[in-house]
Amino acid sequence: MALYNLPHQVLWTFPTPPAPVLHVQPPRPVLPVRPVPTPTLKEVNAVPLTRKVLKEALKDLSERLYHSFRRQVRLVVHGGAVMVLYPHFNHREYTQDVDYIHRSFVTEYRALGFADAGERLRRCIAETAYKFKLGADWMNDHADVALPMAYDHTGQMYDPIYTASIRENNAAPQTIFNERGLRLVAVPWPWAVALKLVRYEKNDPPDCAAVLRLGFKERGICWTLQSMEQWISERCWPMGYSDYQPPQREKLRHRIQDALRRAFPDGSGWSSSAVSASASASTPSLWLPHRTPQRMASDPRLFFAM
Repeated sequence: MALYNLPHQVLWTFPTPPAPVLHVQPPRPVLPVRPVPTPTLKEVNAVPLTRKVLKEALKDLSERLYHSFRRQVRLVVHGGAVMVLYPHFNHREYTQDVDYIHRSFVTEYRALGFADAGERLRRCIAETAYKFKLGADWMNDHADVALPMAYDHTGQMYDPIYTASIRENNAAPQTIFNERGLRLVAVPWPWAVALKLVRYEKNDPPDCAAVLRLGFKERGICWTLQSMEQWISERCWPMGYSDYQPPQREKLRHRIQDALRRAFPDGSGWSSSAVSASASASTPSLWLPHRTPQRMASDPRLFFAM
């Protein structure tokens, strides 16, 4: 065994380190942060929305909506976009905007848990507008303030156009755009015609004529002034036709006849023998007090693609 003789006390000494020298840097000037400019959009769209342009813009909107909602969004649309996108129509090359119903979309999607559904939708619409250099109103709900509301048999107020549109017997055949984030459903044809007959200017007359030709082609409907009045009065009674004064009634009848003549210039798809435009002694169903119809017209063909 090795034995080590160690001293009883060992003193260890270390050199004292020098005090640190601090070098103070002068403060750097703070540069102002420039705000990121918010994209601005023209208020009114000036880009013609052809079928090709519409589909491209709507596909972009569909993806934005899918990332925002994580599900497909369904919108009810009316107006010129329906005429451009509907596959059996070719009388319109373009429209300036897409009219959709915003008010009932918000109500429906809030019930699904999307409290800010309206804001999400508008943001996505604006982003698509910026990408395609469209006006801010390329997709709008300006017509909502003029669309009628109604009361059901319990006295509850509801949106009759939206309700009729989202029923499956209408939503299936009236789907004019369908991608993973967006589905566009056109309003029923009676409502499409009734809304255009109110204004009846610019593209409204040829649009009405196109719908009437579609009814003749798909269902073999031979239109008359009376059947047209019955068609819109029973399906679109919330328009308040029963409150029309005689001048309003006469104006509407002339517009219906004009649409029929435009649709069938050779007279093949309609008959003027049933009711004359100046008929005032007899009161067809258009002017009866409006209420929720219990039964539809006897001829089911009058309600094609509902």
